[in-house]
Amino acid sequence: MRNELRAEIKRLSKKAFDKKRKSFQTEQKYRSKFEKRTGLEAELPPEVPQNFIHRHFDPQHCKRHANAIASGIWHKVLAQEYQPEPARYFELPKPDGSKRGVMAFGIPDAALANVVLRRTLQRNKKRLSPHSYAYHPDKNVFDAILALNDFDQDGKLFAVQIDFEKYFDNIPINYLKSKLNDKSVVSLTPHERHIYEAFLHHRFGDVSSHQASSFTRRIKGTPQGSSASLFLANLANDALDRQLAAEAGKFVRFADDVVAICGSYEGAQRLEKCFDSHCKQSGLILNRKKSPGIAVLANHQHEIRTINDFTYLGYSFKESGLAMPQKTATKLKTKVSRLINIYLIHALQFGFNRFRASRAGRYDWDLLGLIYELRRGFYGGLKEADVIGFLYDGGRLNRMKGLMGFYCLIEDPAMLRALDGWTLNMVRRACVHRNRRLQAQYNRDCPTPGNRELTLGTWLSEEAWRNGDSSLITDDVEVVFPSLVRGWRAARKHFFTFGLEGVQAPGYDSSIDVASLFDVGDYR
Repeated sequence: MRNELRAEIKRLSKKAFDKKRKSFQTEQKYRSKFEKRTGLEAELPPEVPQNFIHRHFDPQHCKRHANAIASGIWHKVLAQEYQPEPARYFELPKPDGSKRGVMAFGIPDAALANVVLRRTLQRNKKRLSPHSYAYHPDKNVFDAILALNDFDQDGKLFAVQIDFEKYFDNIPINYLKSKLNDKSVVSLTPHERHIYEAFLHHRFGDVSSHQASSFTRRIKGTPQGSSASLFLANLANDALDRQLAAEAGKFVRFADDVVAICGSYEGAQRLEKCFDSHCKQSGLILNRKKSPGIAVLANHQHEIRTINDFTYLGYSFKESGLAMPQKTATKLKTKVSRLINIYLIHALQFGFNRFRASRAGRYDWDLLGLIYELRRGFYGGLKEADVIGFLYDGGRLNRMKGLMGFYCLIEDPAMLRALDGWTLNMVRRACVHRNRRLQAQYNRDCPTPGNRELTLGTWLSEEAWRNGDSSLITDDVEVVFPSLVRGWRAARKHFFTFGLEGVQAPGYDSSIDVASLFDVGDYR
């Protein structure tokens, strides 16, 4: 394990360097965008010196001394004297306005947690519940969605939705220790058990606490921010999985997010009682306000609470099939609106580079850049020619990424059609507004295409190219407006032809953030 730990310390150190380099490149990219669009030189932000609260947070130190650090940690593990260095505590905002407490561990401790997680998951993946899909080496979000959707829908369909109150923060440590020591549940070496227990009782504090060397020791819950928490969180609900599996119906658990469905009200009541029983045994707490409980999934009202759909792992489950949730559509509109503002409107308050659009309004580099950005987000970096060729000309796609790559399982594309129309209208209206501001402030014009011209890409003619910046003209420039429906059709065909092997699944965040799926880029 020592050699594996040393290699993991070096990998995480390199990852920290790559993250810093990527941040610098992103800053340079946006500086270049600003200068191109306004013709003004972007000011440099003030330099902020980087002070590490501990040398184990310094990737340069960790990479240089990886061998000595790995040896020191391994000797402590062998003597069962290992304790993680105090973690840094900080809070991240949640969509509902509240905040989630997260721990940032030093690179060596994070590396040790990664190594132990890989070993224990590999050894126990057949022993833990097959209905748990999070943090599993052989499963992902798509497996969970397909498993839940694979249910005989003849007759009524009852759904049971339960939410735990601050699940990761409230798991009783004594309950977790009893599971770690239960050989009938999980297989662990004494050293692995010691490491997990050390993370359960780790110390932490914010920046001021680190400066004063005054820390708090964990007495309940699992350390969010450490991969050790992933295994512990699954272990805490393993008994619940076994209770639910003993009842009739279908259920899927992704970390603390559980949905169960069945064909009768009596069966739904038995499933609901499983949650209450598990909470009494484990000490977990149900969030009654966020737990809808039992409902009938139908398009017309029944004698008990009836819902048209329920959202799980970024998908809307309906009688008509899988669809994009309204919440996701709202987030997507926010993302698209922000891109439209950045590309077409925002920079005009600072200045305007006259080479971005002609006096006759024949071309507009910012509009073209926006189209490329939207296409990159919708299709995950695929070209329009790739998508159309795959749909109609027998072409081949080796991969599917981006927003439509994730939503390849959608069966009801009505929401996608509505979003396509909304996006076209927003871009058309933004072009009209942009043209007014250009005329008033800079005596310039830009194209104001209609929906049809945007859709077909006819707003940018060959004459426009000749009057534009000829040094940037290439033969493969694609002006056709991207379409969510077209991207979905390609993703759907890819799914039926090649399965999900070439589709990039998102991470383990069950909320499925649209921004993480929207792979942004830039044309110019």
